[in-house]
Amino acid sequence: MKILNNVSIFTGGENPKFFNNGILVWDEEKIVYAGEDSKEYKGEFIDGKGKLLMPGLIVAHDHLYSALARGIPLKDYHPENFLDILKNLWWKLDLALDRESIYYSALVGIIDAIRKGTTTIIDHHASFGYISGSLDELERVSIETGIRLSTCFEVSDRWGETKAKESIKENIRFIEKLRKEKNSLISPTFGMHAQFTISEKTMKECAEAGKDLDVGFHIHVAEDIADREDSIEKYRLGVVERLLKENILGKKTLAIHAIHIDEKEKDIIKETETMVIHNPESNMNNAVGVSDVIGMMNRGILLGLGTDGFTQNMWRETQVATILHKLNKKDPNVGFSESYRMLFVNNPKIAERIFNRKIGVIEEGAVPDFIMLSYIPPTPLNENNFFGHFLFGLSPDFVEDVVINGKFVMKDREILTVDAERIERESEKVTKNLWERFTST
Repeated sequence: MKILNNVSIFTGGENPKFFNNGILVWDEEKIVYAGEDSKEYKGEFIDGKGKLLMPGLIVAHDHLYSALARGIPLKDYHPENFLDILKNLWWKLDLALDRESIYYSALVGIIDAIRKGTTTIIDHHASFGYISGSLDELERVSIETGIRLSTCFEVSDRWGETKAKESIKENIRFIEKLRKEKNSLISPTFGMHAQFTISEKTMKECAEAGKDLDVGFHIHVAEDIADREDSIEKYRLGVVERLLKENILGKKTLAIHAIHIDEKEKDIIKETETMVIHNPESNMNNAVGVSDVIGMMNRGILLGLGTDGFTQNMWRETQVATILHKLNKKDPNVGFSESYRMLFVNNPKIAERIFNRKIGVIEEGAVPDFIMLSYIPPTPLNENNFFGHFLFGLSPDFVEDVVINGKFVMKDREILTVDAERIERESEKVTKNLWERFTST
């Protein structure tokens, strides 16, 4: 048993608490006590050095395969729409990825995430140049770094039927493998790209495989208007309606973006208990539109927050989500409470559905995933105003320690599980080779 004292604790969750003279006790993979009780505990004592302790952050949708695209050369790149961005950047990149670059991309992304206080990532992978065995590289990085990770392979017909079938097989293989291994840090979903790149035949194969495996899907939904237009033209159904027809929706399924959907489709999402993930920075960068976050949350849809691979910085993502919806609704009263709910209430609920464990809150029975910050508040700090400090005072710059599953993976800003400096040096060489393949595609 480990006993951490001399900390202030923000618990997060639906009814957050704040303990000025906090004690956190955990044993193996669960929290035993969080509060200010002076009861004597036996075990290893750890001095919190007066730091602020809070739940580790959760990225509810990520693309770790994009991490080595930073600064990538884009000759004659002048996209007119989202499809141009996909064809001339991301689809070329995922075709150029090989085993080594998949591994280093995941390492670089996860090291960045840990430094920014992230303890759980729900990832969505694509590497059509290297499909079979690709998810093992992500699992390998999860084990090496100690991050809590869910991942899958993005099924798509964009590179032909043969690769589509291979990507389905990779999802099935990985899901079955993880169920045998029973690693509490790693959990799968069944990945699918946007429907406009998935044929009816491939869609049905995915639905059948998912049903047999009793697993949730992780799929891009109406991110761009082209996805909706394609579905209506080919099937006379909206994107969500088509997913309902094919039995893709449900309590374990992640619908990513959900921007270009109508009111009927929002009702379907609510009725099927499907989860929706909002990615504001990526949506703004790709100029695809603004998701009706306020409307969906008012309906009672479980709506979380991700980065879509645009960043590993959930602090900034939350800040952008807060101000984006104020601007979009032209209402200064919206955005604040919804952003808190996405990050500190809904993301933990989403992670709990994926990992079958209580994640993202500091309370008895939850997994011991937390971060500690060297933050001396210049104004009063308590459970009622913590989120104001989170948005306007706190940042990744204050994160000093990261604990995942009860183990320190970063202490005093030093990554303990891997040699981060060596990895970052080696990744530059790997990236140069990746970029050469990218430019020759």
